[in-house]
Amino acid sequence: MKNSLIKFIEIPKIYDDCFLCFAENNKHVPFMIKRVYYVSLPTAGLPRGKHAHLQNKQVLFCIQGKVRMVVDNGSKREEVVLDKPEVGLLLDKMIWHEMHDMDEKTILLVLASEFYDEKDYIRDYKEFLQIIKAE
Repeated sequence: MKNSLIKFIEIPKIYDDCFLCFAENNKHVPFMIKRVYYVSLPTAGLPRGKHAHLQNKQVLFCIQGKVRMVVDNGSKREEVVLDKPEVGLLLDKMIWHEMHDMDEKTILLVLASEFYDEKDYIRDYKEFLQIIKAE
């Protein structure tokens, strides 16, 4: 997908009596991981995310269930469904992202390049567009 906002990260999966996936800094994930978090038990039908980051980069893995991701760079908007635990979506900084169609069994695992900092979040889409246009 040339010039696409959708960039996938595929991590190894090992089959044994279960299946195990793993990701390593600067090998599978193109940044040093400073934060790991997950979203579970979402309210069905309620969108999540709806923000961008000034500096933080992330890789999102849907390790259970599925999620429809909407990504936007201010001039292009694309969608993709994450439903394979070994395939993650790489989000660069300044990419507006939204999560849709999650059910209560969905678990979304996120690897982040930065520690949590509320000042890094842009939570208003109009403000996001203004910042993008100013760059």
